[in-house]
Amino acid sequence: MLQQTQVSRVIPKYFEFLRTFPSLSSVARAEPARVLEAWSGLGYYARARNLHKLARELTSDGARPRVRLPSDPAVLRGLPGIGAYTAGAVASFAYGVRAPLVDTNVARVLSRVFAPSLSPKRPRDLKRIWAIAERTLPRTGNATWTHNQALMEHGALVCTARVAHCDRCPVSSLCATHARAMTLRK
Repeated sequence: MLQQTQVSRVIPKYFEFLRTFPSLSSVARAEPARVLEAWSGLGYYARARNLHKLARELTSDGARPRVRLPSDPAVLRGLPGIGAYTAGAVASFAYGVRAPLVDTNVARVLSRVFAPSLSPKRPRDLKRIWAIAERTLPRTGNATWTHNQALMEHGALVCTARVAHCDRCPVSSLCATHARAMTLRK
């Protein structure tokens, strides 16, 4: 629900959606139109259609009462509507699996800190940013969710798109973009 949608719009819809559909099985048993209706107001309705397809695939059309999403990012990517970012998010946040994730904020932080010449808008460069995300993960999965969440929050609150708040950045001493800016000031 948070993909391309503000948190303030998602929170009430999220709880309403969970009251309507408390499990993947309940999503799977529902008619697609009912899932779309519950999703209304969030936009990007392909997400709701993919969620319904995913639920049906995982539950054999709702026959199994309890089902868990897989923890392996590669398996997750094979499910309807799940790309690399969502697979990394589910694996690291839900299961503590050592898995990278790159959203807009993470791509900005990683490129500014490690490779300022890379542009997340260029597919070739984005692939390299994903490789940086993989290399910078903690060695154990248990710390991965904290690391990924910190990168996302850092990009949202400190290293923002409009202003890189280097004066309050905890990694400015090793940031390539900050070092370049300091060199230009001299």
